[in-house]
Amino acid sequence: MSKISLKNNYCFYFLLIIALFLSSIISYENISFDLYFNNKYKDYSDYFMDLLMGKKVLAYNDLGTFPMWGYGLVHLLFKNKLNILIFQQLLNFITFIEVDRFLIKVEKIKNINFSRCLMLISLPLFFFHTQMWPKSISSSILILSILQLFYYLKNKKISKLVYTGILFGLLSNFRSDYLFFIFILPFFLLFYKFYQNSGLKLNSFKVLIIPSLVLFFLIPWGNYSYSKTNHYLLNSTNTGHVLFIGLGQLPNNTWGITPRDDDSKMKGFLINEFKQDTISTVSHSSNEFLKKKFTRLILDNPWEWTKKCFYSVRLILFDPFYVGNVADFQHNNVSNIGEIRSLEEAVYQLDFEQSYKILVETNWLFTTKEIFQILITILTKLIGLAIFITTIITISLTIVKYPKSIFNDSTLLLCYLLLAYQLSISVFAFHMPVYNSSIYLIYLIILTLFFNKLFFNQTENSN
Repeated sequence: MSKISLKNNYCFYFLLIIALFLSSIISYENISFDLYFNNKYKDYSDYFMDLLMGKKVLAYNDLGTFPMWGYGLVHLLFKNKLNILIFQQLLNFITFIEVDRFLIKVEKIKNINFSRCLMLISLPLFFFHTQMWPKSISSSILILSILQLFYYLKNKKISKLVYTGILFGLLSNFRSDYLFFIFILPFFLLFYKFYQNSGLKLNSFKVLIIPSLVLFFLIPWGNYSYSKTNHYLLNSTNTGHVLFIGLGQLPNNTWGITPRDDDSKMKGFLINEFKQDTISTVSHSSNEFLKKKFTRLILDNPWEWTKKCFYSVRLILFDPFYVGNVADFQHNNVSNIGEIRSLEEAVYQLDFEQSYKILVETNWLFTTKEIFQILITILTKLIGLAIFITTIITISLTIVKYPKSIFNDSTLLLCYLLLAYQLSISVFAFHMPVYNSSIYLIYLIILTLFFNKLFFNQTENSN
């Protein structure tokens, strides 16, 4: 009988499948198409079906340019939430395996048990992939894209750039969050090549393969968006909306903005500008107006925006990763939900006296089932906090003690770039834990490589 060990691939794969299965079972009751714009993805699905069947495209008139249409294809192919859940977790499983394989085969880590333990307790990521949203698919594709780029930085094979470009092209049809990151990458790769004293030659510009392929994959969306707006777009048209309500994440801000999709201030500005009582906040014209309004509000009151950014840092520290919808918090369908929201707000405000008062004075009415769900949520929260804080401390120590080493490891350098990009969105635009959860595996890669260098490279060097 073989010994059970995490170093055994089949044992690890089996435990990972069990973890994904249990997280899906625990969440399944509260998985719903009623959330996260799935009605719009269903409209995209109907649009694709009309095109495939050669019918008059009846669904076209109901469509806009937000959100991106990639998840509509998932709706078309898999139809119901069980099939979509299986597909998302299968893609998630493949991503885990590919990260594990890269760390062992390419990075040649010695601490396999450590990295695999981190993966097996990744409750924030397990629950993240249970929801019916494009963030799940885009997260998996993003990590697979970054892995191909890791390989390229190690072996300089052009095929890896091609695979990276194809995957990023697919990703950009699901979410446009990473479009700017994609166009930053060629500059990063050229800088890294120059830093390595390789010099810049004509073939150095092969890095343009990535944005070129991404632009190619966005041609259908560009043509579609042009037909809707008379503008050839590469992304969706909710940027202005997100930037504007992001200002409302600062409590009691002087702008009077709230971090809500139905913010009255935003609607008031749009009504005043376009002279219409009902206007979409995510239309192309609204998007352009809100981006300009966002910029003007910041320029008029830069100190308030600075306070907003610092407050966003606090939000990130308290709530770095998604904790799941195990107890159906999304629908506020939990006992004492009012007190829970008040407690959450008090903690974010660092009002610990009020937090304590809510805890001891509330008549908590949780059922046994809800207690279990809340305990799972708290455990998920604690794991996420531990991973995030440990990673930030690790990076800070590296920068302070070994600043030159940052540029010597291509894998870590690219991880830092992606992490900085993702956190910049949370700080300067809008913080939602789900955004950061998209790169949860990047945090695990950083911790694994740091642990490996700290405890194993020193031993090897001393020998």
